[in-house]
Amino acid sequence: MGILRLNSQYDDIAATYQQTKESPLRKYLESWSFFKMLGLLKGLRVLDLACGEGFYTRQIKSLGASEVIGVDVSSEMIRLAKQQELNQPLGIKYFCNDVSKLPDFGKFDLISAAYLLHYSRNIDQLNVMCRKIAGAMQNSGRFVAINENPYQLTHQYAGYSQYGFNKITDQPRHEGSPIKYSMISGQNLIQFEAYYYSKKTYESALQDAGFSNIKWIPLELSPKGLEEYGTDYWQEYIDNPPVIGLTCELN
Repeated sequence: MGILRLNSQYDDIAATYQQTKESPLRKYLESWSFFKMLGLLKGLRVLDLACGEGFYTRQIKSLGASEVIGVDVSSEMIRLAKQQELNQPLGIKYFCNDVSKLPDFGKFDLISAAYLLHYSRNIDQLNVMCRKIAGAMQNSGRFVAINENPYQLTHQYAGYSQYGFNKITDQPRHEGSPIKYSMISGQNLIQFEAYYYSKKTYESALQDAGFSNIKWIPLELSPKGLEEYGTDYWQEYIDNPPVIGLTCELN
């Protein structure tokens, strides 16, 4: 089994990481919950940050968004996204950019981000990211994300082997502690790092950027996922969720 590490990160493993989107967790928990949080998309101008190869970006456009732009820091992920757009055009534009250095793409009604804020390497970068997100949003616009679960305690960072991944962190944990993930994808083991921040730190960064009505929303299992895999398969993940939904609004 090969070991692949995320670097700027996804460049080396973009195609392999893309395969993880077909896992039951991604399909029946993550996707189901993400689109429930996003709500009605028809007619909205949407910026999809940390878009990867465009997995959610394309679905957002297909569900009626009037204009969609995808942004990711990985040039290889953006290459894959552009290739899909070339093969099946939907009118999506993709750009390779660090969110903390986000260019001016205009103002958006909705900004989505499946796995973004917890890649901030320190609190200063987290604050910059939140300000950049706010700066790209219309007044009363919404930010919807999937994020590391700040409620999870360090002794709970275990028990996910049946789902094909594991996470660990050093103790004592502190603001900015690396969270080390190992994830099976086909015949490869992907390894990457996110970073821990407390609920207070996330909310402070968002509030300082101008966001309010911040809500942390547990992921929800789709009825089809329950039907196909049964309660026992999902119970450990649902009882100890490693990630969580996040929504807020720009004042």
